[in-house]
Amino acid sequence: MEKESIFAVHLIYNKIMKKSLFLFLLAPICMLAQQFSGVATYQSSTKFDLKMDTTKVPPDRIKMINEMMRKELFKEYTLKFNKQESIFEEVEALEENSSGRMGMMAMMLGGGGGIVYKNVQEKSQLEQTEFFGKMFLITDSLKLENWKLGKENKQIGSYTCYKATTTRTILSRKLSREEENSVDTTEIEITAWYTPQIPLSQGPDIYWGLPGLILEVSTDKTTFLCTKIELNMKENLEIKAPKNGDKVTRDEYNEIMEAKLKEMEQMGRGQGKGRGPGGRGSMEIRISR
Repeated sequence: MEKESIFAVHLIYNKIMKKSLFLFLLAPICMLAQQFSGVATYQSSTKFDLKMDTTKVPPDRIKMINEMMRKELFKEYTLKFNKQESIFEEVEALEENSSGRMGMMAMMLGGGGGIVYKNVQEKSQLEQTEFFGKMFLITDSLKLENWKLGKENKQIGSYTCYKATTTRTILSRKLSREEENSVDTTEIEITAWYTPQIPLSQGPDIYWGLPGLILEVSTDKTTFLCTKIELNMKENLEIKAPKNGDKVTRDEYNEIMEAKLKEMEQMGRGQGKGRGPGGRGSMEIRISR
């Protein structure tokens, strides 16, 4: 009877020790989930092919302009993130790229160029951006994309990433020297690659909402690709929302852009349809995200 009692005590002790060991191993994982933070570096590239009338502009000049624009549209960004917040901003270039019209076209075609702050807990977004020399702070709610998760996977660095796709309807304005300018809706497909190894619902630019950090995302024109990740598991990274700029809603900012583009259109018509680089051609500018 005494032996049976000793055996029972040992059995209970072993169960307690196994449970304690499991909780001990689980505790760091729970702590990491709460304190997970870091900095990811992304590079962006945007497709660009300017069509011009070769009877008025030499082919070598067209090629030079396209190369200048591709250089303008190749940028580097950092994404600072924790479980609740993230802030995405461009890394300042050591050398200034071409300015003036080239810089403005690059901003309109490639998007971004400012600071994007996202709070996934409060479902809020702030975007600080400069437009024609004036700073704006655009307030918006986080829009959860209707992501479709796939089984396809690939390696990005040392991380296994899974594919997710969605579509988004945007507004675009077509500027043309040959016909009336127009505002239309365009549906674009978005492809993202996320890693569950970093279990945070964050991503570059305006993208988020997947069960893991987004390391690559592509639209019809622009691709963001993560090239470096620094994780900090000891403390939560402090992230401060941008505050500078005139506070406007997304709709108000789009109206301001629309008014300025109409002004540019009228100025262009005043100069004559046959003047300016190429004399002919058209360009599509997105006025909402």
